[in-house]
Amino acid sequence: MPFASRATAVDLSNLPNTLQTLSNTLFPTLKPIAVNIWNHPEVSTQETFAHDQVINHFTVPPAAGGWNVTAHAFGLPTAWMLTFEHRPAGYTGDLPVVGFMSEYDALPAIGHACGHNLILLNGLHAGSLTRQSLIDYNLPGRVIILGCPDEEQTAGKKRLLDAGAFDGSDVWALAHPTVTNANQPMQSRVDALLKIVGSTHAEAVHKAYQQLVIIDDLAGKLPATQTTATPVEDVGMFSLNVVASENQLGVVGDLNTINSTVAGIKATNAAFVAVNYTIGTDSNGVVLTFSGKGGHVSEAQQSPLSLSVETFRQLTASNPTFTYYLPSNTSIAELDLTVSIRTRYTIDLPTVQNAILPNINTIPSSVTFDLAYPAYEVGPYLADRLIEVMQGPTLNEVWVNSTIAPAATDVGFVQRAVIDPNTHMLLSESKATFHPNFGICPDVTGAGCAFNHEPAFRDLAGTDLAYTQTEKMARALAQIAVELIADPERMAQATAFIKK
Repeated sequence: MPFASRATAVDLSNLPNTLQTLSNTLFPTLKPIAVNIWNHPEVSTQETFAHDQVINHFTVPPAAGGWNVTAHAFGLPTAWMLTFEHRPAGYTGDLPVVGFMSEYDALPAIGHACGHNLILLNGLHAGSLTRQSLIDYNLPGRVIILGCPDEEQTAGKKRLLDAGAFDGSDVWALAHPTVTNANQPMQSRVDALLKIVGSTHAEAVHKAYQQLVIIDDLAGKLPATQTTATPVEDVGMFSLNVVASENQLGVVGDLNTINSTVAGIKATNAAFVAVNYTIGTDSNGVVLTFSGKGGHVSEAQQSPLSLSVETFRQLTASNPTFTYYLPSNTSIAELDLTVSIRTRYTIDLPTVQNAILPNINTIPSSVTFDLAYPAYEVGPYLADRLIEVMQGPTLNEVWVNSTIAPAATDVGFVQRAVIDPNTHMLLSESKATFHPNFGICPDVTGAGCAFNHEPAFRDLAGTDLAYTQTEKMARALAQIAVELIADPERMAQATAFIKK
């Protein structure tokens, strides 16, 4: 029987209610996996506990549910893959396929402060709902759930891509928790890795802070759209994708002068109102401890490090004899800085790098760049359909399309979007890739909630509301997946931009 004639005979009018009923049974069995990894965070490439939680759940009856389970998939120790096929009696055609992506890596020191425990759960639940719907509606189709390690640090999806992990489907979806509901693009990203060497510890710190001042002065002066260059000090529990919520700077100089300088900065610069500091002494001098929001390197905000840099700037200008040290380690004479370079469109990334390079290649002894993350672009069909589904009576969520790119993601490697250089409109993609961001803040505007990578977002990602919103998000993605599998015309619309 041709697939098209089967699809037209399937009545999906009650699908939202079916998914809600299925979710009442399935979600409580899957939620503990996400809760367990929230309580047991593992950083990129080390997600063995998360890997085993999934493998154990889907290989032990009755939870297994007929999934084909691959542990340590595609040569990556913490990747996994679940596949399920339903072929009705007498059906001999090709099986339409939809793939879901799950992430589960955490951040150093601040755990699941990006909410990847919820991304894991979303992929598992959306895939499980889709699987059961194929059975219940007797639809021919294939479902893939791919466990994707190491999103935060070194682009695990790029390694999965190179291994052929995404070849099995033309459609891939992942949903990411944040503070508001939106279909929105994601930035392109590359990190500049700066090595700074001094003949002494004090010289290395002084040179590092000179470089930080130069980077700070680039704000608002860089080319292209939504461009930022955010430095991260590679000290302590360092993560190249997190601006620390605490920063220390030691100063050999007069305590009263130092204190009045910092107090003056805070009094005259409203941007630092949310950054606090304490002042004390140790055996080497005066210790300043700055604390505040920290958070995502995509945000152009004043962080504890920013106040530390401004303090250095003003102290060196007025007190050139002062010297500086890192209270955590006063013996090192080689320091590293990471500058996270973000811009809206992949095609602009080389231009931005070239604009930044003259500002970072004189003080460091070396400058290297890591793997560039391509931007993710929003395809129109899936985004518009999600809004319709989310605003329907069973989900009743406020949802919008947005042009703001809040962060970067390695999902861009899966999509491999090509845009028009003049209009920036999507021309083609290698896979129909969907990455909506869903809100887990009690206030739907996001007001009053920490953003991703801030320590408080970890707590938000473990709340009952966060799990409730994840359940809704999974239902919406499952509904769209079933529609694509059932209806060739919808599938054609979703995959219209794929390069042939």
